[in-house]
Amino acid sequence: MFPDERYVTVEDAARQIHVQPITLRRWLAIGTMPHFEFEGTSYVLQSDVDAFNEACQCRNQKVYKPKLVTTAVP
Repeated sequence: MFPDERYVTVEDAARQIHVQPITLRRWLAIGTMPHFEFEGTSYVLQSDVDAFNEACQCRNQKVYKPKLVTTAVP
């Protein structure tokens, strides 16, 4: 049985993180976030997925700075 905390399947978590399930499984294999298997299905805590999303959004917020194009004047 599941603990009282809310768990989601790897497929649902991958959808929330905007990656393919195989990518998330690879990340889980190297210890990106804790997970467990129950009757052949992998689950992760929803709070871990939310924290991962929050951390990624903070890192991925880049300010667009156009490159300056200089042209040689003959």
